[in-house]
Amino acid sequence: MKRSTLITVVLISYTLFCCVSYTYANLFFNTTDLTLLVNDSSTITLTLTDPIPENTTLFLTTKHKDILTANVSQIEVPNSTNYKKWQVKLLGHDVGHDILKVDSLPPLKETGETFVRVTVQHSNELALISEIVGWIYFVAWSISFYPQMYENWVRKSVVGLNFDFTVLNVLGFVLYSMFNIGLWMPEIEKEYFDRNPRGLNPVQLNDIFFSIHAVVATVITVIQCYIYERADQHVSWTAKLIMIFYGLILTVLLVFVNLNKIMWLDFLYYCSYIKLSITLIKYIPQGVMNYKRKSTIGWSIGNIFLDFTGGILSILQMIINAYNYNDWASVFGDPTKFGLGLLSIIFDIIFFLQHYVFYGGNNYQEFENRNVVEVDDQDEVTNSEDCSESSDKPDSQLC
Repeated sequence: MKRSTLITVVLISYTLFCCVSYTYANLFFNTTDLTLLVNDSSTITLTLTDPIPENTTLFLTTKHKDILTANVSQIEVPNSTNYKKWQVKLLGHDVGHDILKVDSLPPLKETGETFVRVTVQHSNELALISEIVGWIYFVAWSISFYPQMYENWVRKSVVGLNFDFTVLNVLGFVLYSMFNIGLWMPEIEKEYFDRNPRGLNPVQLNDIFFSIHAVVATVITVIQCYIYERADQHVSWTAKLIMIFYGLILTVLLVFVNLNKIMWLDFLYYCSYIKLSITLIKYIPQGVMNYKRKSTIGWSIGNIFLDFTGGILSILQMIINAYNYNDWASVFGDPTKFGLGLLSIIFDIIFFLQHYVFYGGNNYQEFENRNVVEVDDQDEVTNSEDCSESSDKPDSQLC
């Protein structure tokens, strides 16, 4: 037998042996997520529900011994085991994130999914504060759309509201909704877990609610731009070209998806990147428009207060979590999230300065002039009615 043929036979035999040697066993912990305090401990249960044909050794390991250790590192399982439970005590030493996983020799097919994500934190109180802060900024951002819609409705005018901002806002939140809804679709969620087998779906139910609500609110604002007084305002060619550019990118990406060049999950990630780029530029047209008009009349400062509140609290939550879990990489290691939050706050501060400092006098004067015009018109109507009522009197010609 030739040497090459012998090597081929050996490789095939080894591959078949490895495939056959895998034993399927249902091995799992009673939880996949656990939170501990520093120097605190908790006991979890490891369960085996299927018989195994040979003696097997289970190895329990963690990535960071300085963060997390288990009181058991090795378990011997005899081949006669049909149903077995083991108590495993976990001790948290320092704040951070770690994973307790189980490997086996000989390999058990199911041990690849046998793990526990463990978070060790400084304080339960800080975790509660973080959750409360998160809900407050969620509410602030959710209702931040309404002051502008209300102001448009009261004035029956959208003069002062930049149309480029409104259309970019709609596109951004449509893409954000596509990302959130997509990651909850079973096929795309499976793609995500195939890439991140021990991860969590990053999209929560409140993310879906917020993004859909934002689309509805921004679409209503666009409709107001069509039905209310708008003077000579229109969507600029710059904004139109930006929208066309994004549209071409999305079209090409959809073609790649249909050609199986990229997966739907990749498409959704690209949608999220476009959304982030829109967040970077969407406030610029409104700031420039306020500068040219030397006024913020028509641009709701209530919207800015709520957006500023949400931005400050979102960064505060990131800092609280980073300290509580010693996870500063989640703040400074993710410049996109932190940078966008900081950029929104900077724009909000610019709008505050425009409204109250730079153009505060112009805003007041324009407001007063508008009231004077309304009062004069009302007086003229009143005088006309008085003249009409007194037309049968001798002095009526004085009207």
